[in-house]
Amino acid sequence: MKIAPRSLIWKDFRHLQREEDLLTDPEVEDLLFMQTIEGHSHNGDGEFRGQKFVDTTMNDITEALNRDVFVVRSARQSLIDEIYRYAERVIDGENLTHLVNERGEPLMRCPLFLEWEVNPKDVLRGLYLGGLMDDFSVRKKVNEKFHINMGGGKPYLIDFRVMERMGLDGEMLAHGEHEDKIEEYQQKGLIIDPDNVNFLRHSDIRFQYIRHKKGLGVSDDAAMIAGGMLYSVSVGLGAYLADAIDTLDKFSLKFIEQDDKLAHIIKKEFPQLNISEDEVLSFIYLIAIPKEEKKFPDSSQRYFLQIDKETHMSTVESHYRFLTGQPYPHFKISYERVLNEEFYQYMKKRIADFKKNGV
Repeated sequence: MKIAPRSLIWKDFRHLQREEDLLTDPEVEDLLFMQTIEGHSHNGDGEFRGQKFVDTTMNDITEALNRDVFVVRSARQSLIDEIYRYAERVIDGENLTHLVNERGEPLMRCPLFLEWEVNPKDVLRGLYLGGLMDDFSVRKKVNEKFHINMGGGKPYLIDFRVMERMGLDGEMLAHGEHEDKIEEYQQKGLIIDPDNVNFLRHSDIRFQYIRHKKGLGVSDDAAMIAGGMLYSVSVGLGAYLADAIDTLDKFSLKFIEQDDKLAHIIKKEFPQLNISEDEVLSFIYLIAIPKEEKKFPDSSQRYFLQIDKETHMSTVESHYRFLTGQPYPHFKISYERVLNEEFYQYMKKRIADFKKNGV
């Protein structure tokens, strides 16, 4: 298997710690940097300098950095649980006007959440919309309604030994089309039922994304902006938190898509949701990465929270300022390095055209 050597993992980790500053606590920063290293190793970015190790997992990175796998998973799960608990408290009737946990600490440890007042019911609406945006069954409905080609897939628990025997690797599973092979993969033992194995203790089992169908993806930046423009800035922040869950649950204590599960909990237990299926489909259509755009921002949590060296502002704050009509400096955002102002103008036009023409 193509797993990154420990020396390169450490080199990339140290470089991130030295060169980047995220708008969060150092502990959360390290958790996000570990996930950045996984992406770097797959794509040959950062200190990997063109060398691709497509089977490197968060398990490999955690162990290479001499961290306890259970402790790291638990820390990530705790951040997810705080978002869940916030939603539960709002459902129970609490008026939580700041995005904080029960100890008064900001969610994702982003200090701006201590300052920004929110409408908690709208935050739940954003969590609902954001929690469904990666659901491939919902994307299929978007394709049918708007005649576009959105792709998608989902993470599975897989046995790496079986993967090798089948002549597959992480890159092939993540970027191919496997919708018609899922049942075969289950029968051959590549995909494992999480209820039948302790994946925390099994060194050959990993949480691996398998693409069902190639096609357009969604932009997490567009989700925050569209949520804010269509509804309110609090909806936009809820969509941001849904992406935080989606990021963290890729290496956590639970083998489920926790953003999707929370969306269904909100649908069931929050009678004031007031968002129709048509609104969900329209939202996802509007945040689909346009085929004609060669560069379109899609920030990871690291890029949402990364502080720009020249403007000293993070992307999440820039988005918030745009949505609330406050001035913001112009700087490039996301891995794609797109100027924030150009992106905002694109989204304004896209949403205006949609409201006028329905497409």
